Amino acid sequence: MKHLSPKLKNRMKNAALVVLTVLLVALTGFGWVGDLNLDTIPAGSWLGRLYISLSYGQGGGFELRSGEIAAAQPAEFAVQTDAGMKGAQYSESAVGAFLSAFEQPLGAALSLTGELRAADEAALAEALTQPGVFLRYDAALPLSLVAGWMGGTYTAPDDPTVCALFFGADGTLWVRAADGAVYRADLHSAPDPALADEISGQACAFAAAVPGAQGMRPETLLFDGTLTLPAVLSRAPALDLESTGSLSVLLEAFGYDAYVSNYTDKTTGQRVFVNSQSTLRVGEDGELSFRAGTAQGGLEAYLESEIGENGPLTYQVDYARSLLESVFQSFSADAAFAFDSCTQVGDGHTARLVFRYLVGSVPVEGEEGVLAVIDYADNVLVSAELHLRTFVQSGVSHTLLPTRTAAAAAAGGGPYGLAAGYFAEGTSLVPRRYYLTD
Repeated sequence: MKHLSPKLKNRMKNAALVVLTVLLVALTGFGWVGDLNLDTIPAGSWLGRLYISLSYGQGGGFELRSGEIAAAQPAEFAVQTDAGMKGAQYSESAVGAFLSAFEQPLGAALSLTGELRAADEAALAEALTQPGVFLRYDAALPLSLVAGWMGGTYTAPDDPTVCALFFGADGTLWVRAADGAVYRADLHSAPDPALADEISGQACAFAAAVPGAQGMRPETLLFDGTLTLPAVLSRAPALDLESTGSLSVLLEAFGYDAYVSNYTDKTTGQRVFVNSQSTLRVGEDGELSFRAGTAQGGLEAYLESEIGENGPLTYQVDYARSLLESVFQSFSADAAFAFDSCTQVGDGHTARLVFRYLVGSVPVEGEEGVLAVIDYADNVLVSAELHLRTFVQSGVSHTLLPTRTAAAAAAGGGPYGLAAGYFAEGTSLVPRRYYLTD
């Protein structure tokens, strides 16, 4: 060092001080992060994501749920412009084409929606004569849930359960609530109907614009074409509880390992898996039930710190959807299903969710169509009742009553809506058009 120039010595000293400073900052940071947990930092923030990555790794078994995977798709979608109206009904691909074009603009519109105000049928009917975007669900869905699936947020104090929405190009949102009430709200941004210019669709019209359809709700879509669907047979799936692979997937879905204690119930014939805090019963008839004796024995669906602006329901539905997909995977079945309805108590801290089967994109009505009833206590899934079924075509097809014919034939007592569903008829499930009432 004595042969080094004074300038070089100073540079080396400064470099050493910089290195020591960086190490000190790094050690302080690691110590601070070590005291953090996901109860004190938002999981969706950059710091929360960094913490998850450092603590759990990419494959550490922790899944940060966004809740944006839709657990239900619209049954109908239509776009009206000055040049005319086109839409789609009960077709995953056809409805999906409209939805993919409009999903982001609809989510943005719902994120900037003003306060909902009561409106009347006459005002809605008048609004439906103007350009806009319409969608209807067969399910009864909280508006916040719909907004979340479209990448938006709906944070108004009121969160109505809705079945149909019309986004007027004039900047007004019209809502048909599940109880039949009509609401309107101002939109700060309205989706542009011109986004559908390149999408193929069926010619259709609102009932408000069709002579002889006065018995229908004004927003009821009347299509020019017909809808032909197959009748199906409902069967219990082939559950192979002796297959190690199938069994391990099923058990893992409910938080058990392959070595959990189990026995056969001599009364019901069900296979029973049990630990100190929960029980899983699986029957060859497709009936499955999960019960947690304590909150600790339930399935943690999400972390409390994950809850965003749309509230806990988004995450509860998302976890339940994922669970049901894992159950079907366990016996190599590919059943279509959708979120159907929910009952919430205490701002969603206690919730009961119902999922329903679909054949194609058409709901299976009645008890045979109920796939699952799932109960939550806060962020813990505490019980699940599953009715497992597979559906095979019977070889017979049915052409449903055309919507325009059904509208003209509506008896008094309306106004009505129109929907399609599968109904039990003997040993088959048969598709039918039916009227919706409040």
